[in-house]
Parts: sequence; structure tokens; C-alpha cells
Amino acid sequence: MTQQRKPSRPRPLSVIVIDDEPDVAAYLAAVLERQGHVAYTAESAVEGFRIIKEVKPDVACIDIVMPEETGAALLRRIRADEEVSDLPVVFITALKPEMAMPPVSANTEPALRPDVFLEKPPTAEAFLAAVEGAARSRQHTP
Repeated sequence: MTQQRKPSRPRPLSVIVIDDEPDVAAYLAAVLERQGHVAYTAESAVEGFRIIKEVKPDVACIDIVMPEETGAALLRRIRADEEVSDLPVVFITALKPEMAMPPVSANTEPALRPDVFLEKPPTAEAFLAAVEGAARSRQHTP
């Protein structure tokens, strides 16, 4: 007798959402959790970086415009830290990409660009696709 195999579901991701707007962070975390992922939230870059270092999530979703430390500054800190430098990053912001990031040139360090840029407010589908795509883009093949 042959058993039917269910299609294997990818393992749940651990994702941190860093946004100074608690409602936005809560919404995005709920979207992730409904899909079986584990979500952490932080309301500042400082708190987010502490959680990143502690938890080592699979993906970080970061708002660009935050008080005290911007998402771009946080990305620089992540890339400079050997322990978490390969963390996939999704920028989620109301800014247009050309306003948020300097133009790409020969002098632009590619590591200082996010893996995905998503405009607010993202749909649940677009957000999940961005997070899961960013996670896949950084997975290493054994």
C-alpha cells in the first residue's frame, strides 16, 4: 500500500519587524504568524539590533524613517557586525526607493543595500513574498 505524501511546507522563519509605529509592527507580525512564522517586534533600531544579536532571526524587516537611528544606519551596523552581517534585510517604508537610498554607482557598497525594498503599506501577500524571497536569497547550499 502506498502512502500519499503531503507536500512539505518550508520550515517556519523567525523574522524581526522593526518599526517605530507599533500598529504597523503588530500588523506585519500578525501576517507572519498567520503563516506559521515566528515574529519579533521592536520600536527602535537600538532595540531591534539587540534582538537581532540575541535571536539571530532569518530575516529583518526594517522601517527606514525612525527617530534616533534610521533603518539605513541600522543596516550599516548589521553589515559591519560579523555575527549577523549576512542577515537578509527587507526595507519597508513610505519613502520612494530613490528618496530612501542613494543611487547605485561604482562607489556604492552593495552590502549596504537591502535585499528587498517594499513600499508602505504592503499587502499581506507582497509582504510575505518579500520576506520569504529574502530568506531564500541568502540561504547557503550545503
